Amino acid sequence: MHSIQLKVDDSIFDKVMTMLELLPQDKVVIEEKFDEYPAITEEEAKSKVRRAIKALSEGKGLPLKEAFGNIAK
Repeated sequence: MHSIQLKVDDSIFDKVMTMLELLPQDKVVIEEKFDEYPAITEEEAKSKVRRAIKALSEGKGLPLKEAFGNIAK
């Protein structure tokens, strides 16, 4: 089996995926990779949001300026 890396513009991503689905499913494996951000499950995401909301209600967390500074890194 061969591997290729394909970078597709968001504007045509759905069309490319539809095209790939036309190929025999037992012959093609599609593994999506999103840059350097690891995938998490929906439950992990919900858990992180719950923890963040709890921390905010307890007065914990970063000052707004520091939080935005971390995002810009």
